[in-house]
Amino acid sequence: MMLFVLISHYFAEITNGLHWLGFGWYAVQMFFILSGFLIGRLIIERKHHANFLPVFVMRRVCRTFPSYMVSILMIFGVLWIFRSESWTHFESEFPLWSYLTFTQNIFMATTGGVGAYWAAPSWTLALEEQLYILLPFVFFLAPRRFWLRILIAIALLAVALRAMIFTTGLVGPTWGLVLLPARGDTLVAGVIAAIVYKERLVDLARYDLLLRLAPLVLMVACLVIALIDPSQRLFNIFAPFLLSFGFACFLLAVVRGAPEAKRYENRFLRFLGDISYCVYLTHLMVLGLMHGLILHAKPELGSVTQWLVTLAALPLAVLLGWVMTALIEAPLTAYGRSWKWSGDVVRADPLPEGARS
Repeated sequence: MMLFVLISHYFAEITNGLHWLGFGWYAVQMFFILSGFLIGRLIIERKHHANFLPVFVMRRVCRTFPSYMVSILMIFGVLWIFRSESWTHFESEFPLWSYLTFTQNIFMATTGGVGAYWAAPSWTLALEEQLYILLPFVFFLAPRRFWLRILIAIALLAVALRAMIFTTGLVGPTWGLVLLPARGDTLVAGVIAAIVYKERLVDLARYDLLLRLAPLVLMVACLVIALIDPSQRLFNIFAPFLLSFGFACFLLAVVRGAPEAKRYENRFLRFLGDISYCVYLTHLMVLGLMHGLILHAKPELGSVTQWLVTLAALPLAVLLGWVMTALIEAPLTAYGRSWKWSGDVVRADPLPEGARS
């Protein structure tokens, strides 16, 4: 996924870029699905522990906060140091506190801008943190038998909200792209997959081929939608829903041992996966700094020199991500995992019939 983001941001979503390489959006979708699946599975497996909440919060904080906060402060620090340079100025700027409180996506919606471009990818982390806050309420306050219905309702509501946003013009289109209610389908699709997987609501063995084909079929459907509606209105309304559940099906196939899972055992891909969080947070800063310091301009791909600078930024982005992972993310994540689940349990809802062994 990180490779798709790097290629998209470095070579597609850039002046004079190769727009057909813009696969980053698909990677972000898959990132949401994977995160939702992992968090949903964790809550299902551990919610019965008496100390679930403090351990859950501590592990999440240690895993996500330190690298994120260091990255944001580093980006703002570099921008301040080079504040007199034109290449550090962007069309819109949000206050630092919006990033530190994971509310920058709200600023994006209300202004229609992305803020400091180097920190633009962080809006996805804002959505993630908002999900971490709200999701436990669904699992703890709703009876087990209603979990799936509630999450499916959230997904359908998100489609309805996007339809309202993109057809009525009551608010800007960015509202439908970056706010939690309008991206609910993307955020809960992985959680729904976790429930189906852990609760054994369906005999997945009967649908292995369908699970593997679903993402391809739904991606083709999204392509057709994009072709028949050049305005992209229908795509923005329906594509997140279709792709989210397509990717959720693929994830279910992978965790069940589909042949495609073998490719993710590649050492290089596993290395990129290990450092992907820190690379994701800082790669645009690396690209911007390289072009700014060497060419005194914002990143473009209009000349051989600009291509060479962009290519040189790739290994530096990976190097910075690796260093931050080794010094910050890995040790603090390990500390978070030192918070153990207690042996004391609280009363759990009875498992559905299909989940009983």
